[in-house]
Amino acid sequence: MVDFKRQTIVLISSIVLLSNSTRSISDPITTADIVSRSMSIECLEWKISGVCIWLKCSIFGCSIVTTPKISHRLPDLTVSSYPQSTDTPWIEMKSIFGPDRNQAVSSYSGGNISGVGNYLLQQESLRFNEVDVIGNPAAHKLNFGRFLCQSTSKPLHPYFVSLFDHVAWRSGLPDGERMEATTPGIREIGNWPHHTWGSVYPRSGFVFQNHAGKAAAVSSQRAVDVVLGDNTGHVSNVISQHRFNIVSRGDIDAGNASDCSRSGGRWSDRQSTCRAQSWYQWLPQSDENNDRWQMILPTESKSCETFGEVEFWPHDTLAHDGKYIWNYWAKYKCCIKAGGVLLSEIDF
Repeated sequence: MVDFKRQTIVLISSIVLLSNSTRSISDPITTADIVSRSMSIECLEWKISGVCIWLKCSIFGCSIVTTPKISHRLPDLTVSSYPQSTDTPWIEMKSIFGPDRNQAVSSYSGGNISGVGNYLLQQESLRFNEVDVIGNPAAHKLNFGRFLCQSTSKPLHPYFVSLFDHVAWRSGLPDGERMEATTPGIREIGNWPHHTWGSVYPRSGFVFQNHAGKAAAVSSQRAVDVVLGDNTGHVSNVISQHRFNIVSRGDIDAGNASDCSRSGGRWSDRQSTCRAQSWYQWLPQSDENNDRWQMILPTESKSCETFGEVEFWPHDTLAHDGKYIWNYWAKYKCCIKAGGVLLSEIDF
């Protein structure tokens, strides 16, 4: 597997103007900008989604205890889509690539596909985008207290860089024979056949779409599907090998019961210490019909959208330089810990 540690990011796509849309060149963006734009309460979507049933035992016997099962979203991933290899507006990431590095990476991948010299891309409806999926630098800055699940993404960790998945991303061959790629209407981003932005499969950088913004969105959805779904045939890292996870919660340095409880731990009055507890949580999966995306470039949005939920482009601005960045708000579910053994959980 290609080592991604020193690679990361940014955004996407060529652009078709609508008569009521404003063109915008994507200004360079810093990691601090991404962090500040990722704190959207509107995208959290916190709610009680079920009940967890525990068996709790002590020297006095055993009892059944119930606690809420909660669900909410976290900005786990920052997804960049852009038409030229290594052409990212993320300043810290771009500084990693000097001119020599740019040339070497471009040669490694076969060079840039976009441009007037490519016959296929002279067709107005065929567009190509590179996409990078990076762990959001703000993912662990939220207060992961007693009533929030814990993010499993690693800040600034490159989960998918299409430049290093160039064989699959530029050919679509690993996914080409799958039923999702050969059957119209399966895994469509939008309401097929009434309106669709494009299909998730094959997961390549080429998208038949007249609207460059929608093409960028489709490419981004495909890349996240590689990270959170089946990545067979692609070069990528995955957030977790399992859909169900047990995570350790609790600040052992907490000095009182209140701080310990907020961190997800269990306070011991006898020893005046905070003990870590094992929390049960269900990890996110890619679902193009319910995924939530927050645009942070070329314009900042405080709310989230589902790609293809509406036929028209839901933003007033299109990126004149074809570069876009979204936060992907992954959906988590977890059981608030009560101590003891988890017997069962019920969804509402």
